[in-house]
Amino acid sequence: MKRILLSVIAVIVIAAGAMAQEKIKRFENIFQVGGGLFLESGTYDSGNNPGAALRLSYGLDIKFNECWSIMPGIGATGMLGDVRHWGWVGGDVDDYSCLDAFCDVRFHIQSDGSRIVLGLGPCFYYSKNSDTYYIDHDPMDPRNSDIKFWNHGYGLRPSIFFEHGRHFKWGFEGNIGLRNMRIPYPEHNITGKTRFNNIMVVAAFGF
Repeated sequence: MKRILLSVIAVIVIAAGAMAQEKIKRFENIFQVGGGLFLESGTYDSGNNPGAALRLSYGLDIKFNECWSIMPGIGATGMLGDVRHWGWVGGDVDDYSCLDAFCDVRFHIQSDGSRIVLGLGPCFYYSKNSDTYYIDHDPMDPRNSDIKFWNHGYGLRPSIFFEHGRHFKWGFEGNIGLRNMRIPYPEHNITGKTRFNNIMVVAAFGF
C-alpha cells in the first residue's frame, strides 16, 4: 500500500506539472495548518465521544480559469480520540497519525472584497500505526497485543475557504472516511466498524 500511495503522489505531481505547462493561467503554492474535532463513526463503542485532530498540509492550486482549479497535495494529520478519557488511568483512547495524498477539485466564487472557494476530492492516507488495545483491568487479556487499525485508508475531503487579499485564507476542511479502519478479531469478539472523520478550522497562506 505504501508503494501505491507513492505512485498516486507521483501521478498527481506529473499530471499537475503537465497541465501547468500546457493549460494553466496561474498556479499557487498553499501551506495550511488546522485543528478541530476527530469524529469516529461506526458500531464500535470507542466512536461515541469526539477527539481532537491537528493537520499540516501543502497543496499546489492549479487554475484553469477564474472559476475552476485543481489542488493536488500532501499532508500530515494527528488524531487522538475520546477527549473525555484523556489522562485517565487505564484509559484506552484511539491514536492515529498518518501521511496522506489528496487532489481537490475547487470552484472559486468572487464576492465583494473576497473570494469563496469550494473544494471536494479524494484523499488516500498511510500510517505506521501501532496503537494496540489496552485492557487495564486484565493485563493478560489477549486483546492487549492486537493492533487496532489498518495502516491505510481513503476518504473524501469537502472544504470551504474564504480568501482575503493575495495571500491569507481561512476556512473549514473535513475528511469523510470511506473505509472501515478497525481490524476485525472475531476470536476476541472485535468485529465492529470504525470510520475516521474530522472537521477542522484551517488557516492558509498562499503565494
